[in-house]
Amino acid sequence: MKILQYTLGLPPFRRGGLPRYSTDLSEELSKDNEVYLMYPGQINPFSHKIRLSKKKTKYLFQTIEMKNPLPVSLGLGIEDEDYYIQKRDITALKKLIKDIKPDVVHLHTLMGLPKEFLEYLHTNKIKTVYTTHDFYGLCPKMLKKNPQKELKTSKCTYDCMLCNVGPSYKKILVMQSHLYAHLKDSMVVKRMRSKNKSNLSSQSNNVSFSNEQINKRYNLRKYYLDMFNLIDLFHFNSSVSKEYFQQYFPDIQGKIIPITHDSLMDTRENSNFEVNNPIHLGYIGPYDEKKGFYVYTQVLKKLDIKNKFEAHFYGDIVDRPIFQKNYCINHGILSENRLNEEYHNLDLLVVPSLWHETFGYVVLEALLKGVPCLVSSNVGAKDLLPRNWIFDSDSESELKKILEELINNPDKIHQMKLEVSKLNLNYRLGKHASNIVTELYD
Repeated sequence: MKILQYTLGLPPFRRGGLPRYSTDLSEELSKDNEVYLMYPGQINPFSHKIRLSKKKTKYLFQTIEMKNPLPVSLGLGIEDEDYYIQKRDITALKKLIKDIKPDVVHLHTLMGLPKEFLEYLHTNKIKTVYTTHDFYGLCPKMLKKNPQKELKTSKCTYDCMLCNVGPSYKKILVMQSHLYAHLKDSMVVKRMRSKNKSNLSSQSNNVSFSNEQINKRYNLRKYYLDMFNLIDLFHFNSSVSKEYFQQYFPDIQGKIIPITHDSLMDTRENSNFEVNNPIHLGYIGPYDEKKGFYVYTQVLKKLDIKNKFEAHFYGDIVDRPIFQKNYCINHGILSENRLNEEYHNLDLLVVPSLWHETFGYVVLEALLKGVPCLVSSNVGAKDLLPRNWIFDSDSESELKKILEELINNPDKIHQMKLEVSKLNLNYRLGKHASNIVTELYD
């Protein structure tokens, strides 16, 4: 089978579950199939012509950089909407399709992709599959009776990746340049990224727009809805993502298949069932509002048992005032190996997401290390857990009550650890790739 995958990019330049999954899946599929992986690359602001460049990598699949794509906002929000719906000359993409004759084009994002390409695939009856890693392109305001009225301000739900005012087009050009790719992990650029991210997250989310801007914002959202309507089959990585997409497309076609990645190992039999004293709570992910960071830390402040627990934080480059508390330990961004070691020090992982999180690798990773997880009802990986490990995402008081009960009764955490050892977790990538082929591609 010939398969063309479209993703944000390759690790380590692109971080997160999306690039990891698409890369690992492509590598696994390459064992028995002819796989091409394409990603949006550098933009020449003076050209609207797509160019394709083959890249040498360590992987089995062939890697293609799509130059002069549309801007990639990485979910930071949108500014200068016109640039995101510019027409592109897709002659090179048409030639690629004619040359490789793919049986399926598997999309992991719409970022950077011109609508003309999906129209071409649809017209030529080439099967398209989309994995729901996030909700980029879907704005809840488009479900209202009068979207234009709602679009007068940038205030929106945690799930929207379009309404917040993001980086300017000039910044996007820099962020998609080859130079930035080389310097991204330098100390100077890391400090700039940390400051920029803090500024973006602290921006007012209630910016007002002119009628001209409102029309541009509406056209961008319509553009993405049109793109989704051109896709044949959806790969939902959880029941949460399926239910969310069904709000916009009631007749949507697809299958729920939880995702995984290549580095997972089941080490539950070697896990420690004893509970630390004080109890070690874990949080892994961005230190931002939609991930529930602020709700969670507010709950921690209200607990009157601070001598009985330590709260450990991992996964972001920004600093937060809560880390001045002696019971909160910030580890920042760790390598995969370091993070795997840290799992063994945790008694309970808390995933308090306020946005609808389509899956959440950290839950699967923690479970395979023998760490029980307490998750909000918005976390897609709740599909893997017992019902009583899931709390209402809208109830801060429920989370506080559960944490107090567990911290005051360590034996209950001990029982949760024993229960983790008995969970049926389907994590092997080979089996998963086989399911993707039979359930979605064939």
